[in-house]
Amino acid sequence: MPNNKRHTIKNIKNREEVHPYSRKARQLTRVHLRNHKLANKKEGRTTGNAKVERWLWFRFALDESQPCATKEQVHELIDMYLKRYDEELKQLEQERKKKGGHRKKVPRHDILTALKSSEESEYASGFELPDLLVEKNVRMLREWDGDVNGMPRIRQTLYRKSDAPTTTMITDTIEQEETKTKVTIPVMDVDMDTTTTST
Repeated sequence: MPNNKRHTIKNIKNREEVHPYSRKARQLTRVHLRNHKLANKKEGRTTGNAKVERWLWFRFALDESQPCATKEQVHELIDMYLKRYDEELKQLEQERKKKGGHRKKVPRHDILTALKSSEESEYASGFELPDLLVEKNVRMLREWDGDVNGMPRIRQTLYRKSDAPTTTMITDTIEQEETKTKVTIPVMDVDMDTTTTST
């Protein structure tokens, strides 16, 4: 059976003068729906690739000698991940200042700053990663070959910035404040006379 369907708008002749209920109108709607479906699939592939790249970054950044990571280590890795483009941003800014501060920013600079801000907002609401706190899950991540189809087997979890342990920073600042504000208060001995007079 021959496939004589029109797959692109170019193949449909006289497309400007189409009656709404004609075969040509149905061909045009079919072509538009096909283009929309292909665009959605392409977008899904690109978002899937970003997720794969993120998982691979964490897979190789995780220490091989440890069976799994602690919560502090995971949040440190996320912090490193968010700062991975800082050097390049500084370099682009220095080049811009060297050539004159009035020049327009390079498109790469805008892309990196937008990416960083979106990832930071994602970290505030919930950063989706493999569960690096479970040994079995980390083992599966290390065996994973980077295929999108193998991702559902690995358990995922959300890491939020609000869940990051900050106890060490708080205790350090409290100790510093205590050493700065140590004040000796003199104690006064006050004798109270408890004798009462009677009339």
